Amino acid sequence: MRWLIPALLVPMVIAGACRGGQSELSIEDADELVVESVVSGKALDRFESADSDTAVGQITPLVTGLDLLTGETVQIKPAGRPFVVAFFAHWCPHCQREVASLTEWLMANKLPTNVDLIAISTFEAPDRGNHPPQKWLQDEGWKYPVIADTPSQTVADAFGAMSVPYFVFVEADGTVAFRMSGNLGPEQLSIAMKRLAGTSI
Repeated sequence: MRWLIPALLVPMVIAGACRGGQSELSIEDADELVVESVVSGKALDRFESADSDTAVGQITPLVTGLDLLTGETVQIKPAGRPFVVAFFAHWCPHCQREVASLTEWLMANKLPTNVDLIAISTFEAPDRGNHPPQKWLQDEGWKYPVIADTPSQTVADAFGAMSVPYFVFVEADGTVAFRMSGNLGPEQLSIAMKRLAGTSI
């Protein structure tokens, strides 16, 4: 039974997610660290339920980091286009399935022309397998920007991630439209993308 139907997109927590460790680092401390990724702005509340998601309508934090696949600087900030921030962990079997299925789908299909997709590699743990994350993503054929989270999960904490896979759908003005957790799969992601883009399904 599908929980997401074209007529009404209802974001909710989906079964099948991996939980990462929680960081004790505050967002305000991020700019003091010697790390590649820097976060500024107010952190979103932790995502626990879509039924009363207090982050909806809030401005997302700003993130600057290096793309794991190209080495170029990537920023997550309002730029007049809606965007999706997807969080994955290399060791998480649910993330592995999600990345594999989404990559295959994205090779044969296109995102809405006015929506961007940025991934965050988070909860990195070299001893948990499938490491390093950039090799995993390259092997899968992932073609979209990927920012590495800090060792203390500053980016995940800033966006309220409690588990992965985790998706934050953001309006063109930088406000949260809705959030989802768990395996979406190509069909559900497509529906969510089209809703965010304001196009017909």
